[in-house]
Amino acid sequence: MSLISAGIASGAQAQSLKDILKGIARSQVAPQPEGSAVTGGLTQASAAQGLREALSLGAVAAVTRVGRADGYWGDSLIRIPLPKTLAKVQTGLAQVGMSGALDEVHLKVNRAAEASAPVARGLFVDAIKSMTLNDAVGIVRGGSTSGTQYLQKATTPRLTTLFTPTIEDALEDTGAVRALGNAISRNGLSSYVKKEPKVYLGEYAVGKALDGLFYYVGREESAIRTDPAKRTSEILRAVFG
Repeated sequence: MSLISAGIASGAQAQSLKDILKGIARSQVAPQPEGSAVTGGLTQASAAQGLREALSLGAVAAVTRVGRADGYWGDSLIRIPLPKTLAKVQTGLAQVGMSGALDEVHLKVNRAAEASAPVARGLFVDAIKSMTLNDAVGIVRGGSTSGTQYLQKATTPRLTTLFTPTIEDALEDTGAVRALGNAISRNGLSSYVKKEPKVYLGEYAVGKALDGLFYYVGREESAIRTDPAKRTSEILRAVFG
């Protein structure tokens, strides 16, 4: 918080995000000296830093939320389903009480996502720190999750690279790969799964895990923008009003 507070002029009053947008937008038309005030003593740099603070809080909260036991599995909004072809087989087998092997895969894919989520924290923080003033302007001008969209664009390729071995290891450790292999053998599913179980589940789980993670980054960002109770520091209250 001290880094952000250092950019606030003494006696600055709290302002709305709309006021900040107007001030930063004007500075893009008529550039102002670095450190000049946007409105009410809040500098352009401080406004941008406030946005970084909000995104950092949202990203860390999202990682913490999904990266725990039942973070995915216990949440119907982001629970990772089985791939469609396997899900259809699972539904059919459930009707005759034979879906146990696929039910186990389903659970353990979600457990793998929960175990892998914490690796996103550092990457999110690095992306937010590297945000430029122009990036901040675009985020302010955008919708309630425009910061999340920025993070998604900036980090998805790297997150996919980082998540893949972590997810694959977790799929092994949680027994999901073994469970899928058993399900394939027991239920004759080789025509549905064309790749090695580890690769097949890994590619699918990484995409779904990132979808769930960014869903909650967006929820947190939107809440900080609109809910005063979420603005837990002086700088957030100053920036977001």
